[in-house]
Amino acid sequence: MKAHDPVEFPPEIEACYRKARRLEWFTLAYISSAAVFLYVTMGSSQAMRTSFFEDVISLVPAIAFLIGTAVARRNADPNFPYGRHRATSIAHLTAALALCMMGGFLLFEAVMSYMTGERATIGGFDLFGNMVWGGWPMLAALVYTGVPSVILGRMKLKLAPKMHDKVLFADAQMMKADWMA
Repeated sequence: MKAHDPVEFPPEIEACYRKARRLEWFTLAYISSAAVFLYVTMGSSQAMRTSFFEDVISLVPAIAFLIGTAVARRNADPNFPYGRHRATSIAHLTAALALCMMGGFLLFEAVMSYMTGERATIGGFDLFGNMVWGGWPMLAALVYTGVPSVILGRMKLKLAPKMHDKVLFADAQMMKADWMA
């Protein structure tokens, strides 16, 4: 192998990578919009606040996959004569840390709310002279965050074993945790 040969994959793996990258870009756009929707509707609800932070943290694996694959696919050069394939290992570590952070955050929130005995109420708001319970927009936000997560997560779970990509698998697991929550 010369120092400047391009990185080549078999055609089926190349097609999977292109599809996975498109899914990740779509995931970034979708999760960003979902996080905004959750933030607008969360009010004083701890469950909505947790769901918001979970969505923000779930951006990390998608970003790590996109950056890791972009770096790993660069051509070899004199400084990296065998390429930069280990960039995906750094991306996997980043995605795993995001999963650990989410688990730690959920544990911390649960323990703190139990210890303090905090019971937040969901209020209402005035809409054209009628009082509307604040839970209705929250439920709409949760449906908006849940349904596409199921679809995207399942699509990524199918691609990850074909590509042998740990980062994509971690991202799919994060989305699975989102729809199961």
